[in-house]
Amino acid sequence: MRPRGAERRSGSFVMVLWVVLVWLILALGVEGATYGPPPQPAGGTVIVEMKDNDFAPAVLRVVPGSAVVWRNTGRNPHTVTADDASWDSGDILPGDEYQRTFDQVGTILYHCVPHGFRRGRGMAGMILVGEAVSPVDVARPAQVPAAGPGRTLRVPSQFRAIQDAVDSARPGDLILIAPGVYREEVVVTTPRLTLRGEDRNRVVLDGGFGAHNGIKVLGADGVVVENMTARHYTTNGFFWTGVRGYRGSYLTAYNNGDYGIYAFASVFGQFDHSYASGHPDAGFYIGQCKPCHALITDVIAENNALGYSGTNAGGNLTITRSAWRHNMAGIVPNTLDVEALAPQDGARIVGNLVYSNCNDRAPAGRLEYASFGNGIIVAGGINNIVEGNAVWDHANYGILIVPNIDRNLWIPSGNRVRGNTVWASARADLALAAPSGGGTCFADNRFTSSRPPAIQHAYGCGSPLSRVGGGDPGALAVMLLQYRSAATGTFSPGNWRTQPAPPKQPSMPDPSAPPAPAWPTPESLQRSAQDIPHIPSAPAIPPEAAAFAPAAAGPPPAVTEYLRLLGYLLPFLVYDAVVIAVTRDARRRRMRFLRRAGWVAAAIVLPYLGALLYAWRRPRRAQTAA
Repeated sequence: MRPRGAERRSGSFVMVLWVVLVWLILALGVEGATYGPPPQPAGGTVIVEMKDNDFAPAVLRVVPGSAVVWRNTGRNPHTVTADDASWDSGDILPGDEYQRTFDQVGTILYHCVPHGFRRGRGMAGMILVGEAVSPVDVARPAQVPAAGPGRTLRVPSQFRAIQDAVDSARPGDLILIAPGVYREEVVVTTPRLTLRGEDRNRVVLDGGFGAHNGIKVLGADGVVVENMTARHYTTNGFFWTGVRGYRGSYLTAYNNGDYGIYAFASVFGQFDHSYASGHPDAGFYIGQCKPCHALITDVIAENNALGYSGTNAGGNLTITRSAWRHNMAGIVPNTLDVEALAPQDGARIVGNLVYSNCNDRAPAGRLEYASFGNGIIVAGGINNIVEGNAVWDHANYGILIVPNIDRNLWIPSGNRVRGNTVWASARADLALAAPSGGGTCFADNRFTSSRPPAIQHAYGCGSPLSRVGGGDPGALAVMLLQYRSAATGTFSPGNWRTQPAPPKQPSMPDPSAPPAPAWPTPESLQRSAQDIPHIPSAPAIPPEAAAFAPAAAGPPPAVTEYLRLLGYLLPFLVYDAVVIAVTRDARRRRMRFLRRAGWVAAAIVLPYLGALLYAWRRPRRAQTAA
């Protein structure tokens, strides 16, 4: 008989080995993940990170003779362009760098052409060399000028180009655009303008696959863009950044190189009655805001990589009454390190139709392809509500709560999935991936399958297990395998330049009406707790799809759920028993420490196979000894 202390030491050894092996798998098994800030080279060189829509740091003081290296750590191409046009980096792709040495004392202002503008607007930065002083007029004014009586500026009868009218406009003016194809990139820096087309389908901004953005609103509060189309831009169709108050209504954006309709670091806004298709990232995007005080309603997104993406966006943010279909993935609020305000927190996804989001011919990057075949994904987000949606026909999962891996591992928690109708999902209608934090729960959903099984019993709202977290590691593995396929080039998405043009979309009811303010009203901009208006009922499910929806009774029968749960747990129970058996047998045979550790590690890392090898080697060794 062995001493009790020896048994305790052996048990502790096995536990430590488990922890070390799990850590190694997480640290080494995720391709492309990086941890911590980038190292700064020595020798008078300073690093500026180019994140998505931000330089970090944006203001930098250096001594004369210093070299500044701009490193693109984001997901999109950027430029470093001097405000006075004296130098320009050209496009800097993700992972690439640009270096420049500054010898003379002075102030250098620069910006990113796709995402910023001169004099500190949008994605812009400043370098102070030596004792240079920051110019006082670079900062954005603290107060927005009050709107005047409002004039109507007409294009092209009064101004040949939209940009000419914008440059001549005052706050409160309406710029009314007649039908035509306008081959220009419009930059708006004047607050409270309304840019409106007379006909949504015939007022077309065309980037010719060379210009960056259709309309770019930089730090101008309360700008409304409505009733027009933007296509063939290398970055975005319609883009607001750094604003307070915005609205995009009756817009069509298709076949642009990044996002369709996009608001970044902006609050108090609304997208409504709009359409987006053919984008390699998201058709609709609201990012980096907390609280956002924003609403997306009555929109359609199709043939995009993602219908909606919202990185680090939440807090009074509602997505409702909209159709998300034929994308690679439908609605994807997510947490990433490349933008500020992580984690994503507090979005409401209510009353949407989400279906057939498994379009492998849609354009996509490798990060977006990881979400392929899913309806609604909460990726590393917390405190979201997914309620009253109809979700069907997906190649992986209908509704999935999953961790997200960037520089950090972002674990979801506090999410509530309730009252949804989900069916026709190849892997499972509802899924909770491991690891997950506490507080995520499922209630009152109608569905036919889940991972883990019996999800509304095990992770029902108020259940003990929902408080501590857990989930199915297989759901995370599916996303990681898809990401790996994209990283190794084994998937071939469609080209955003050649996606089908959309059908005609409804124009706004009265294009000649006086301008309406950005949502919400200007007065409510001062009310930080302004709530979103009452959400009406969701759109009707098409009859051909409703015929296959699960019965109103709700979740699968208890016996079916029990058998699925037993089948789900059985491999894990057998695996644990095998590992314990190998550990005890190796200890009983008094093997040397390294040999015993090797066999236990083999049993853990090679499920079942390691135990079979151990069983095969054991009799051979006994026979040789005889």
